[in-house]
Amino acid sequence: MTDLADYADPQLLEDPRTVLLVLRAAEFSDDADVLDNLARCGVTSEVLRKIAHNPATTEHTLEHLIDLDQRWMTYPVTRRTDLTAKFIDRIARRLTDRTAIFHASSAPQASDETLRYLAEHPSAPPATAEQVAERLGKTAMAAA
Repeated sequence: MTDLADYADPQLLEDPRTVLLVLRAAEFSDDADVLDNLARCGVTSEVLRKIAHNPATTEHTLEHLIDLDQRWMTYPVTRRTDLTAKFIDRIARRLTDRTAIFHASSAPQASDETLRYLAEHPSAPPATAEQVAERLGKTAMAAA
């Protein structure tokens, strides 16, 4: 699997038997290189989502997933609780898609500063500001 991106015939990824193997590798592999190579070889969005959820996936690969498709990869990447607030902030500041901005504003690890940034983003949908206000309000109440 490590060299799939370099050597695989693109039609191979469409074979039903191969698809199942690739999905399993994306979900269960603990090899960061395998996951990174899979993310870069033209696999389906279903495989990319499995890679995004896999704890062995490195931040570098997660950033690549966001670069591939902000709209649909931001949500699974930012749901992870093993990521740092700094990483979530770095992702948030690269976003331009309205849906991605909204999804990032619900990231469990997002800092208050990142949430405010997302709420004030010129491309943010109105629901983002509402969600951020609710989250920050709960944070303020919990601190009191």
